[in-house]
Amino acid sequence: MINDIRKKTSRLWADQHMREVLRGSAVALVLRVAGVGLAFGFNIAIARLLGAEGAGLYFLALSISTIGSVVGRVGLDNALLRFVATHSATDDWAKVKGVYALGIRIAILGLGFLSLLGFWFAPWLAAMLFDKPDLGDPLRWMCLTILPFGLLNLQAESLKGVKWIRDAMLVQGVGVPFLGLLTIWPLARFSGVTGAVWAYLLAVVLTAMLGQWAWTRAVVARDVPASPYSFAVLWKSCKPLLVTSVMNRAILPWAPLFLLGLWAPSAEVGIFGAANRVAMLVSFMLVTVNNILAPKFAELYARGDLEALGTTARRSALIITLVSCPVFAVLILGGHWVMGFFGDDFGRGAVVLAILALGQLVNTLTGSVGFILISTGHEIDLRNISIASGVAQVVACLVLNPFMGMYGAALATAVAIAGNNLVASYLVWRRLGIIVSPLARRIR
Repeated sequence: MINDIRKKTSRLWADQHMREVLRGSAVALVLRVAGVGLAFGFNIAIARLLGAEGAGLYFLALSISTIGSVVGRVGLDNALLRFVATHSATDDWAKVKGVYALGIRIAILGLGFLSLLGFWFAPWLAAMLFDKPDLGDPLRWMCLTILPFGLLNLQAESLKGVKWIRDAMLVQGVGVPFLGLLTIWPLARFSGVTGAVWAYLLAVVLTAMLGQWAWTRAVVARDVPASPYSFAVLWKSCKPLLVTSVMNRAILPWAPLFLLGLWAPSAEVGIFGAANRVAMLVSFMLVTVNNILAPKFAELYARGDLEALGTTARRSALIITLVSCPVFAVLILGGHWVMGFFGDDFGRGAVVLAILALGQLVNTLTGSVGFILISTGHEIDLRNISIASGVAQVVACLVLNPFMGMYGAALATAVAIAGNNLVASYLVWRRLGIIVSPLARRIR
């Protein structure tokens, strides 16, 4: 058995593309672990300082602002990653700068409009839609994060495209929770839920400034002016990715919490929100490796090397699975203990955590199938999968939430995430002849 492990390790390291993935993943993993730890600490601080009811108001406001931020980015996340990676691979830095500048201008218009719209209508949403008047002030301030949070994500995706993985992870994973932890205690003690939102807003603004500085450093050595980039070309890629992004980054992770807030008390929303954040620990390695794999997939597909693409995807899936399974086991067997970190009121979320963790495990076992579809020009397939999964999840929430509360929301979330990734895996095989399972061989 030891010899088999050694042989597999040697094969992994002998593969040029896997060496690049592993080197990048090592840096990304360290920063991802740091970011996960800081985010976990930030969420614990929110729960401890605000209690289950206050945390529920905070997470509900966060769900609305996050959905707004995803919609305002109009699918630019994956589009910028794809085009920046493709043009940088051919050393066409004029186009790299041009597509980034165009993407940021589009995003500022969309994000800025939604931020102001949310700020204006926040009191009405709190009182009339959610029947939670105390949500009004926190939601107004939280809506101001829509613009900077959207920009920092676009900056991070662009940094991944030029393989500045360390800086991308600092911007997207470490900056906000680290800076938030520095101010959460005094601000939350001073002004409760609104103070916690102030801490988050300040952290997001500063991190967005860090992201712009990092991007400037990444391209400053390329002494070429930005070339005008075709809006039609960028928008053609954004259109299918807009729906995909809204479904995968807004509806699937945040709609259950949003819809739960319509019926459940704030304390139950807080428990579900905490459990949902913890369950994402199962797939943290997948997210980490995706930061390296996304530009690598685009590069290999541009070269027409499907065999290397499939091999890289399968070997990466093996690494992801080995790391994720122990985390899953801890959350299943010690769920009550894990949720207890958030406070005594959160212990009853252990069952919710177990259900959500199962959905994330399927997400992990299927590998980076979504990024493969995007990087190989099959965005429409991924869009259709995302629409079906998102609609199914919303319908399930509308049916289950009024009767099962947070348990219904957890069940709807887990089934939607699992179904989304299983269907994507099937289409990767049908379109490209690749099975991403770490134990399978590529078939045509």
